[in-house]
Amino acid sequence: MDALFFGAHPDDVELTSGGLAALLAANGHAVGLVDLTRGEMATRGDIAVRAAEAAAAATALGAAVRVNLGLPDAGLDRHDRAQLSAVIAALREHRPTLVVAPSRRDAHPDHIEASHLVTRACYLAGLAKYPAPGERFRPERLLYALYRSGETPQ
Repeated sequence: MDALFFGAHPDDVELTSGGLAALLAANGHAVGLVDLTRGEMATRGDIAVRAAEAAAAATALGAAVRVNLGLPDAGLDRHDRAQLSAVIAALREHRPTLVVAPSRRDAHPDHIEASHLVTRACYLAGLAKYPAPGERFRPERLLYALYRSGETPQ
């Protein structure tokens, strides 16, 4: 996998870095999308609607794969070892050169936690003894994508 894009919720990648994903895919790069949650707390739509929209968006962007880790919406936690292990397993399975993660400079708590989870996972996935599925692997590059705001509320 050339690039793996992470979003806290289905539609986050599309809103923050979908253009980059589409550009990479259009130029022959293997692109994957990972939604950490199913977006079950969303005001609009339900899990089924969001899953269908996510699948359609993945096709439109040219993504080779889209997975959903099923972590709890409004419950992402950078200190939860099971959540960290799930992100590490995705990294080890897809072995991307580039990872695009949510920026921690955002007002949404799930985006902040997702940023920390993915950042930690990128490092810990490279430790041979870290107890997570897959063979050790560390991405070469990590970029952060901004969402609505550039600042966390004070």
